[in-house]
Amino acid sequence: MKKLKTRLDAFSDAVIAIILTIMVLDLTPVLRDNLNDYLFLSKQVGIYIISFAFVANMWYQHATLFNDIDDMSYRIMLYDFVFLIPLSLTPLATNMMASNTTRIPVMAYGVLLFVVSASFRLLTRSVMRFEYTDKSKMRQLYRKIFGRHNQYYIISNAILIVLAYFFPQIVLWFYLPYPLVYLILSSRNRQQMYDASQLTTEQRMEYLKLPQNAINQFRDMVQDQAATGTDGATTEEHHPQRGFTGWLDHPVATDSAGHPVNPTVPSNNPNSVEARKERQAQWEEFAKQIRDGSKKYRDTAERIRKEQRDTNREAVKQASRTAEQQQDQRKHDAETAAKEAEIQREAREKASKQAAKETERQQDADKESAKQAAKDIERQAKAKRRAAHEEDKILEHQQKTQRRTERRDAKHQAKLQKLQGQTQPHDAGDKPDSTENNGSENNQPKHDD
Repeated sequence: MKKLKTRLDAFSDAVIAIILTIMVLDLTPVLRDNLNDYLFLSKQVGIYIISFAFVANMWYQHATLFNDIDDMSYRIMLYDFVFLIPLSLTPLATNMMASNTTRIPVMAYGVLLFVVSASFRLLTRSVMRFEYTDKSKMRQLYRKIFGRHNQYYIISNAILIVLAYFFPQIVLWFYLPYPLVYLILSSRNRQQMYDASQLTTEQRMEYLKLPQNAINQFRDMVQDQAATGTDGATTEEHHPQRGFTGWLDHPVATDSAGHPVNPTVPSNNPNSVEARKERQAQWEEFAKQIRDGSKKYRDTAERIRKEQRDTNREAVKQASRTAEQQQDQRKHDAETAAKEAEIQREAREKASKQAAKETERQQDADKESAKQAAKDIERQAKAKRRAAHEEDKILEHQQKTQRRTERRDAKHQAKLQKLQGQTQPHDAGDKPDSTENNGSENNQPKHDD
């Protein structure tokens, strides 16, 4: 598998080189003098620099990771392909974000960076497990050294992806320092992993119990001895500086002890017995200084413990204050809710009383309307009865008048008949019938008059 490992290194380097070439070919050239075209090209170049820095950092991390092993497994080969797949999508995501810098392309770019970083961490773990046989202890070391920074990567990626939904133009430039921070932290973590891997099992257990500040002190001591040599003589013209930019002065190709690799002298690789003995001796010296209570490390350890106690005490106080504030807030919220409930209850009671008064007033109005309607009906009934009585009186008067008229007519008729009866016997022997008829005809108008 050694030859295949060499071929895999060449294949990975070729893929990464092609990725960088494709990204620069996607830049749109300016064909005519136009300020907007130049500004658009400037934005594309800026985004290209961000992607170039990220891909170049991935190449460096990949090269240093594979440089630590001479052989590989099928798992490493598979995880390497899994790492190269999302990395090869970087030109597409870069072109999309340069052409359309909106929330969706920027969020997609952030998700791609997260997937690439996660797949590379998976590849790193597989290499660590393949390189070291004591898997349980190495797994603990990996979690202690890489775990905190892995959490930072995850949290920072998640925050940037969420912020990209609201501020895509601003979040875009936050991806620029990402490769540099990833490069510094990952290189430092891998160097610490190599240092711890050369210790014995008991020394690793002590190493795992140390706080992070003490681990950094051990790393500084290793760097100091690497720069000055075990005999105290300086091996470099310029001592590597510490701090934010001190890592720039360290040689890139170093062994686990931090010594520069020189082709003219035997190399101290991490698996050599001499390097292991040297690292173990350095650890024994560091542990002895701590156990013997040398002023430097005793004060440091005491300061670390004091800082931890103060931090814990302050954390407890802060938690207590927070809990008290939350309790006061809950109490205030409960009182506010009770007051709101009381106000709402009083408002409901007032509204209920008002509704009851309105109902009672409406009922009284309905009763008054009913009484008035009853009076109107009674008044109308009396009027109808009065009208009927008047009609009855009129009808009775008419009937009486008609009866008087009929009686008068009957009496008059009787008188006429009586007069006729008296006239007929007197005139029977003197005049003929025609005379009598004439006489009755003559007498009739007189009677009528």
